Amino acid sequence: MNAIDAHVHLITRAMVEDTAQRFRTLYPFAHGAVEKRAERLFGKDFLGWLKGITLQQQADEWLRAMDANGLERAVFFPISGRLEEIRDFVSFAPDRFAGYAFLDDPAAPGAPERLRRAVNDLRLVGLKLYPSLQLFNCCDERLFPLYAEAQSLRIPITFHFGITHAPVADYRYTNPLDLQLVLNLFPDLNIIVAHFGAGFFREVCLLGFHNKNIHLDTSGTNNWRDYTPERLPLEDIFKRAVEIYSAERIVFGTDTVIRPGAGYRSAIKEEQAGIVHGLNISPGEQALILRGNAQRLFFGKQ
Repeated sequence: MNAIDAHVHLITRAMVEDTAQRFRTLYPFAHGAVEKRAERLFGKDFLGWLKGITLQQQADEWLRAMDANGLERAVFFPISGRLEEIRDFVSFAPDRFAGYAFLDDPAAPGAPERLRRAVNDLRLVGLKLYPSLQLFNCCDERLFPLYAEAQSLRIPITFHFGITHAPVADYRYTNPLDLQLVLNLFPDLNIIVAHFGAGFFREVCLLGFHNKNIHLDTSGTNNWRDYTPERLPLEDIFKRAVEIYSAERIVFGTDTVIRPGAGYRSAIKEEQAGIVHGLNISPGEQALILRGNAQRLFFGKQ
């Protein structure tokens, strides 16, 4: 086993229904458009497949995929606040799976307590926040108690900024520069920005100035590059990220969702591992990116 994939997804039928209901509530005049966009993203057969597969069967598929691709562990992100469901999934292979918490309303007064229960009772290892879907600005003071709790629990928070495939997103909340105040007020809170900022690579580079508690994850195709003026090669993204952040703050991931016709994203793992091994850094630093940093952030050791 040669890698830890620190960004993959668990999706269940109940999670999809939660998300659909939220969109219908927020956008009652346009729920048909939302559903059509979701169908284009996941395919017409996805919901039926989810209805017919159990958590145990999903776990078995993931274990086969992990064994075939040299993955020591995988860290799963849910898409709704069904914390017990992600806990149950992880329980099928706790030495190989780890799970994140997702809070449906992270600004709610009870959010810190819910996060504490997720970590202490359900043994989840991080918190996922998605400002453009959850409709909040990451520097909103209503979130500060939640950040303080995560800092106290010594778990990382992963933010998705930038562009997204999600059926509906409000890009007013998607600039990672809004993290600057949070990084300063919570210096012992480890923050991870997914997908190299997903189109805001310049901004996440700027966040590296004086901030030592921010990390970047490499996950996904990173095809956001196709919609930027520079259209930088992925090799250049990795190289510049390491120059600014060092190898100690870059975390490997693929953003895999296993579904009909789409298994583990082996091509992404192979491409990114090849880029990492081609960087002008030591073998030890290469290992940090591919597994060591995730081991430290999620499991307390390298």
